[in-house]
Amino acid sequence: MRRSLFGYLEGNEGREGLRLSRNLAKHEEWTEAILPADVQMGSPEGETSRRPLMGFGLVACLALGALVVRLFVLQVLGGSDNLALANGNRIRQQVARAPRGMIYDRNHAVLARNQASYDVTVVPQQLPESAADRDAVYARLGAIIGMSAADVKAKAEVTCTKHEPDCLRSPVPELVVSGVDHDKALLAEQSASTLPGFALDVNPIRQYSDNDLLSAFLGYTGRVNADEAATDPSYGPTDLIGKSGLEKQYEEQLRGTNGGTRTEVDATGRPIHVLESLDPIPGNNLVLSIDGDLQRHMVDAITKQMGASGAVRAAGVAVNPKSGEVLAIASLPSYDDNKFSQGISQADYQKLLNDPGQPLFNKAVSGGYPSGSIIKPLGAAAALNEHVISSSTVINDTGKIVIPNKYDPEHPATYLGWERTSGLGPVNVVSALAQSSDIFFYEVMGGFTDFLHYMGIDRLASYYQKFGLGAKTGIDLPGETPGRVPTPDWKKAFSGTDWYTGDTYNVSVGQGDLLVSPLQMAMAVSAIANGGTLYKPRLVSSITDGNGKVVKQTQAQVVRQNFIDPADLALVRQGMIAAVNTPSGTACCRIAQEVPVKVAAKTGTAETVTHDTGIGAAQQSKPDAWFEAFAPADNPQIVVVILVEHSGEGAEYAAPAAREILTWYFTQGAGAKH
Repeated sequence: MRRSLFGYLEGNEGREGLRLSRNLAKHEEWTEAILPADVQMGSPEGETSRRPLMGFGLVACLALGALVVRLFVLQVLGGSDNLALANGNRIRQQVARAPRGMIYDRNHAVLARNQASYDVTVVPQQLPESAADRDAVYARLGAIIGMSAADVKAKAEVTCTKHEPDCLRSPVPELVVSGVDHDKALLAEQSASTLPGFALDVNPIRQYSDNDLLSAFLGYTGRVNADEAATDPSYGPTDLIGKSGLEKQYEEQLRGTNGGTRTEVDATGRPIHVLESLDPIPGNNLVLSIDGDLQRHMVDAITKQMGASGAVRAAGVAVNPKSGEVLAIASLPSYDDNKFSQGISQADYQKLLNDPGQPLFNKAVSGGYPSGSIIKPLGAAAALNEHVISSSTVINDTGKIVIPNKYDPEHPATYLGWERTSGLGPVNVVSALAQSSDIFFYEVMGGFTDFLHYMGIDRLASYYQKFGLGAKTGIDLPGETPGRVPTPDWKKAFSGTDWYTGDTYNVSVGQGDLLVSPLQMAMAVSAIANGGTLYKPRLVSSITDGNGKVVKQTQAQVVRQNFIDPADLALVRQGMIAAVNTPSGTACCRIAQEVPVKVAAKTGTAETVTHDTGIGAAQQSKPDAWFEAFAPADNPQIVVVILVEHSGEGAEYAAPAAREILTWYFTQGAGAKH
């Protein structure tokens, strides 16, 4: 036996020679010779412990579970957000704004058109991740458009607060600056590759023609606010929307549908190819019933009387009594709606708010005023229709009515006529309208002496309502007032006091708590002029598409008809004709001399509230001057209502404005063609 370097060799000598033994037990027998005795005894080997294996398995399961949960959050719960982030880095969207529909007058003269405005917008998600890189971009853009880097940053990171650490992940565009100069806009466009996250947006903004004539009715557009965007998610934060007037009322028709492109870009932001491209669809156009030339003459005529009387507020309405079409409508003073569409400054806006003329308030549609005596034709028609009076009824106008006070006999209630003299003497319904007798209407409506079967407030109020008072006319404009027709129940609920005969007297001559708008009175007088049909007024005659094709043609809408006997209305019209054409009429005689057709009219002078002078005394404000007219009297084509607030007598200040309007209309305007 020979000994190997690693152990003992054993084998038989022969052909095979020596062979290395692979018997492990025998190979290790040499170790037993050097082990201690107790180790040599050994012990049976026990079962291997599984605890380490179980621990490892538990850790693996927890890790796998955490991975599954994370994948669920990323792919299911946050899938859409993460997809948006991925697409935001890969896809660029460019909006092509839809041109807003045009607005024309009845002769297709342009009242509202579009002009390009260059806006710079930012998508926070596409800004560089590094704050230093973002600051460098802000500085580059600021140098191009004339803004400081700090101002650009404030706009780009406007939503970033300590509570919104992920604000720069937003894919929603935000406005940085609007109305950028054309040259600066061109330079910004050329530098787009060095301004990641920023884009040049071309927005068609409104430009209004003759902006001092119809601003309260056309309205204006402005940026969508949070409430509007929440109401209609189809609007983006940089979109424009109608804020008031027709722009707001017909927003769905005017706005159109935006187009745009979706382009895939590489990691450097360079375009690879266009994924989708849609052309914008222009909004529809509005064709108004407004006669632009008549509108201009109405505004000029009323403005002249405002200057003569020192008044700072006025309104006027002209309508077609046979259809309800509004031919002209004014609320003065006006304002420049272009300032709103282009972004009005806070100083200019505050100036409008502080203007005593209240230019932002639509007086013709939203204002409620005591009507004065222009209400009398309505009451006369009602009393005739109810057979309370007839053409032969005569009342002696003594200039006042004295009603005994049963609670204080020494202080009776005295009601004076407008002339405040010895009175007008005997008057019937025609002469009462022509001379505007208050006493006649006091007795017929509220009762006195021989009038035991007078109208009373309930019947009178019901007829006012039939003529459209106390309710919105339904004109296609926002913000209309319903006005007010007071009744005993209303007074009790409003003030807790009872209704008295004096209240009926006041309401019968357009005083007290009665409130009307100029538009309401124009429609009510139209019903007298046309023989008893109350129409719904409207400003839009038709809606056309971008090619001029009529999409919708509006039709005359009847609100109420046949509620007054035509014979009774004919008698009322006689009284209104007499007001213009007889020497004793309150509107005689320049209208009859200057207007080439016969005119029917009624003057009105409404007393207004007193104001404390601050020195312990009260000063009566000048009354509101009213005038209503229609012509030709036998076949009316136009109704005109004028209000000049706090100016004086209706015959002195409102009537001259109406006279100028009617004279022009029937000599040079549309009325001259008939």
